Amino acid sequence: MKNGKWEITILSDVGYEHLVAEMSFDGQFVLLLDREQGRENVCVAFPTKDGKLGSRIALSEFMEQLQAAAVDLCR
Repeated sequence: MKNGKWEITILSDVGYEHLVAEMSFDGQFVLLLDREQGRENVCVAFPTKDGKLGSRIALSEFMEQLQAAAVDLCR
């Protein structure tokens, strides 16, 4: 699925319990989303400098921290 420069690639069957999605911006891999721990526990992982994936972070926690950083930046 493509939305402007953003592209989402589903890497496992949509009907599969543990879905994985890759997100890219302007052709560059940005992050990987997974729900390995169930539909209610989506996690995000970012690439490291060596091309591997870093630590998995709960998506809800990441979104809270991202919003807090944006609020602080706009003060």
